[in-house]
Amino acid sequence: MPLDHGYPLFSALASQLPGLHERRDVGVFTLRGQSAAGDLLRLAPGALRIRCPAESIPLFLGLTGKGLSVAGRSLTLGAPSVHALVPVPELSARLVTFKHALEERGFLETAYRFIDELTGGGCVLRVGRRRIVTIAGAKVVGFAVDLSGLSETASLLLQEQGLGGRRHMGCGLFLPTPESRAHEAAHERTTG
Repeated sequence: MPLDHGYPLFSALASQLPGLHERRDVGVFTLRGQSAAGDLLRLAPGALRIRCPAESIPLFLGLTGKGLSVAGRSLTLGAPSVHALVPVPELSARLVTFKHALEERGFLETAYRFIDELTGGGCVLRVGRRRIVTIAGAKVVGFAVDLSGLSETASLLLQEQGLGGRRHMGCGLFLPTPESRAHEAAHERTTG
């Protein structure tokens, strides 16, 4: 699969699920895998992740076993697994985009403003690598984002609602950082 596949992936899903374009409560992560030759990604099982409210899960169950054509390549979707969001103090997003925020300073100011509006603030934001993705033939600029010092409420809000635009194409979607996932797993072992 090409590394820059967010738009073709969403287009393939939308062709199977009419009305998906209008769903603002759904985010589609870019596919997971390992870098391969050139600008390609070798997919692993569980490569597709979709973030949606619990009441929207039935919408996606019909995709089980379906084939998708994404950027001229075929993939077949397996049975989904469902995971509840867990509040963690640190989150990261591969790419966050805001209109007219092409440079790091403007991006940082915009990101803090939106975080303050959504959560009331109180976290530390680190801007990472600048990335460019193609959406409907246009180049879109964004940055990787790491957040730390999040309250439980802020963590859940940011995971549910994301940050910035283009969440259908893998932008603005947060996951626990590797450190938070390790802490969460250790907590589960000690309390389970």
